[in-house]
Amino acid sequence: MSRRTIAILILIIGLGLLTLVGVFLILGQNQPSATPPPEEVTPGEEGAPPPDSGAGTLPPEAAGTPMPTDTIGVVVSLQTVPRGHVMTEDILAIDRRPSNSVDSNVITDTKDVVGMFARTDIYQGQTLTRDKLANNIREIVNTEYGPSSLIPPGFVAQAVPLSTFRLDPRGGIASVGYGVSEGDYVDILLLFDMRTLDEEFQTLLPNDLALFITVEVEETEEQRFLEIDPYGFFEELPTGDTVHVRPREFQRPYIVGLVIQNAKVIQVGQYTLPLPAAAQIATATATPLPEGAPTPLPEAGAVPTETPLPPEVLVIALQPQQQLLLRYALEVGADVDFALRGINDGQLYPVENVDLNFLLERFNIEIPPDFGYTLDTQYYNVTPTPTSDGTFSGDDGS
Repeated sequence: MSRRTIAILILIIGLGLLTLVGVFLILGQNQPSATPPPEEVTPGEEGAPPPDSGAGTLPPEAAGTPMPTDTIGVVVSLQTVPRGHVMTEDILAIDRRPSNSVDSNVITDTKDVVGMFARTDIYQGQTLTRDKLANNIREIVNTEYGPSSLIPPGFVAQAVPLSTFRLDPRGGIASVGYGVSEGDYVDILLLFDMRTLDEEFQTLLPNDLALFITVEVEETEEQRFLEIDPYGFFEELPTGDTVHVRPREFQRPYIVGLVIQNAKVIQVGQYTLPLPAAAQIATATATPLPEGAPTPLPEAGAVPTETPLPPEVLVIALQPQQQLLLRYALEVGADVDFALRGINDGQLYPVENVDLNFLLERFNIEIPPDFGYTLDTQYYNVTPTPTSDGTFSGDDGS
């Protein structure tokens, strides 16, 4: 076989192989590719999609239920808040709802919600309505939840008497002229009386002293009991006589004052349960008398309206340690006063406890030396007599 024949055969075989490869490629492109089954993914594993919380729900158009064209935006809460919480703009959003499902109680503007108080617990995604909010937290204190709605988190409420025992038995000074109301902030002033004790008996000084003395009665010695009250000391006079010197008044206390700052007032006076709706009868409007008609006299036997008594107690929100301090102060008979704070003053000021040493050191008061004499001041008790011109006789202008 010649070389030419061999070359022709090789060419024919190569063309045949190329033809077969082309046929296989064309057939492979025309067949549909098999889709592998989806892999099962356990929720919570890495790479698994997060659970659907409702925020990523497809719109109604994509889900097959088209959204009505007549919709309105309503305010919803982005998080769960407890009752009494102040609503802020960052926890509010607008959601679209069909107009026929939104009544007049639903709020449609976030500006109407910011600064309001939650009347009840509000949950995430809940549509906000006007009956769920209150302009002032005091509106729901007496009618729904009681004073607990005003207690800040981490605080407890304690009742404190308004009366100050020494200076103000009726409580008018302590309560800042009865100008304290629910929601105010006050500083509580405490004055303690410190007195010296006998270390052995743990009783107030001075102690009593009882002596046994011997007296002579008709040339016999008789022992008699003599009690000296209160305890003092014996001193020999220049005349040679021995006397017993004793104090003329009781022991004076050593007063120390301190302050509890920025306590919130939860309630003024005794708490009263709210009346049912049937008992809340509107007050009748008085009918004006005709001009010139005499004023009618009260009926015989009519009981006049009693003047309400001023409140006698405050309920204060305090931290637990402050509550224990205040309770101890009341137990030992400390004098309690209240100072009213400004409406936006929540600052805590550095305050030193006040006693006699504080006054001497802070104001540079020098203790005067003891004198053996003084100036005599004459006091006159003159009752002036009014005259016809409105002046008083005997009035020298002093």
